Amino acid sequence: MLFHVKPPFKLHFKIVTVLLIMALTACSSEKKPDPKPPEAQKDYVTLTYSEYATTENEGDIQTQIMSYDPATKKLEDVFAFDYTAQYPLGFYDRKSQKVYYTQKVGTDTAYGDQIFVRDLAKQETTQLTDHLFAVNYMIASGNQLFFVANVKGEQAIRLGALDLQTKKMKLWGDADMLVEAMTLDAETQKVYVSAYSLKQRNYSLTHQDGPAGQNNFKMPEYTVYETDFALEEKKKLFSKKQWLRMLMNKEGHIIAFGDQEYNKGQIPSTVIDYDLDSEKYAESKWKSKRLQRGEANYSGDARKIYALAILNNERGLVEYDTEADRFTPIFMPKEGFINNMQVVKGQ
Repeated sequence: MLFHVKPPFKLHFKIVTVLLIMALTACSSEKKPDPKPPEAQKDYVTLTYSEYATTENEGDIQTQIMSYDPATKKLEDVFAFDYTAQYPLGFYDRKSQKVYYTQKVGTDTAYGDQIFVRDLAKQETTQLTDHLFAVNYMIASGNQLFFVANVKGEQAIRLGALDLQTKKMKLWGDADMLVEAMTLDAETQKVYVSAYSLKQRNYSLTHQDGPAGQNNFKMPEYTVYETDFALEEKKKLFSKKQWLRMLMNKEGHIIAFGDQEYNKGQIPSTVIDYDLDSEKYAESKWKSKRLQRGEANYSGDARKIYALAILNNERGLVEYDTEADRFTPIFMPKEGFINNMQVVKGQ
């Protein structure tokens, strides 16, 4: 579906392998360049969390961009802003010390969620977009900010890239495209999305023939595409008549989670492991606790997955050990709601 609702807030919209740098000893007396500082090589998780500013549920909602460091196990507040967007998103770029977030701009009848950037060092805020309606994903990498959004006047949900130096924006896809999920590989400078046809979705909605009271919706065909950071390529990897709701990546592989029906959490998802070299894929059933729809991803060494999941009836950010098949809770808020998260792999 185009829009998703997650409690406790009514939501209008819902959007690199770690480099092991070693000091090499050599006979040559030539001075080697210093390795990257350790802090630049670490993975971290950026997440956005919203809660009521007061104990009154009718009060203002405050949104906090947070950062989790797996190496130190520390969860830190980075930047707070008012909950005004239809669905507030945030992304913390630790290297540049900037945060990207969405806020509503306009009047009650003519509005849209726009992307802003806050320079934490300079304490300056800049509005980066002015004609978006809603935003689903945001990931900063180098001098670009990648996002998935709906542009005012369109029904499509498209992938976009914003050049953070020139402030020029480029959109990928066409008026018939609905991008469901995205992930990127900063090392290979590739972006991956799952998407489906707006026309096919609308046709399925209006042709639900079958017994009354049953789910007769025919799942449209979802396709996983690869493009480059310039958004000039469009390579089709594979298609499935499944809700390809989440994409992850690890070295040489794209992992897609698919469901036969929307929001059927009790049914195990299909895991599609696509090998980028052989251009073949294998399917299996996810046998552990369900990873919720969102921006889950592997750590740089592919030993851990950071995701949103429900443990002991509490929803929050968890770490999943792929070798031990073990979940560890990281942030399970009893109040409020985690809006989004992204795993940033060491570079």
